[in-house]
Amino acid sequence: MKKILFFIIALFYFSTCFSQQVVDRKNKLTAFVTERYHTIIEANKEVKQGLYQALYNKTAIASGMYTNDKRIGVWLFYNKKGELLEKYEYDTNTLLYEAVEDTSSNMRYFVDAKINAADHVTKPIKIGGRYYAYIPYLRLFKLPPDLSNNTHDGYLATLELLVSPGGRLADYKIHLKINGDDEIMHPNTDLLKEEDKQFIPASLNNEPVSCRIFIQCYVNYYDEIDTW
Repeated sequence: MKKILFFIIALFYFSTCFSQQVVDRKNKLTAFVTERYHTIIEANKEVKQGLYQALYNKTAIASGMYTNDKRIGVWLFYNKKGELLEKYEYDTNTLLYEAVEDTSSNMRYFVDAKINAADHVTKPIKIGGRYYAYIPYLRLFKLPPDLSNNTHDGYLATLELLVSPGGRLADYKIHLKINGDDEIMHPNTDLLKEEDKQFIPASLNNEPVSCRIFIQCYVNYYDEIDTW
């Protein structure tokens, strides 16, 4: 009986392995950011499995594990210099660490409420850190061909995100400044994944409140926008 049971288990294991194909993936997120991960191909569907990394050139900006296409365990998120920005536990949905954001940051926050000196205010937080998490927003922009030139000197862009008290993306604009002229663009947020629209909302005296995030960017040689 034990031999029969062992045979059945072994048969199931080998049939499962042969029915699945493990593939290493390498995908460009932006001109300078590449993600690397493993997938299992089954039933015409790709499922992320194992180690995931996103690299800015050769510097890791995100690292963690997938199981059955779901993020698990502790993930680490870094800036472009490799400095730790955020640590998040996906099994318990717990923010373990968020690096202090000083005045040199290219991000600014404006709570939609009157603030008094004694009030306690927290900013909205995007899981993924202050660089990797915002790549989906950067990818929505492509400089129109009629505005492109060889140097992009004098080109600046500001992302404006409105986060609702419920922690949802409510609005997204790009303020494009070209040689002193201003233009407002409205990217198609329907192209974002659902998880890309979710934030930990800002709070005022422990009550959630809407908040605008302004992110200073520049236009690179690939007609994309990036942050410092």
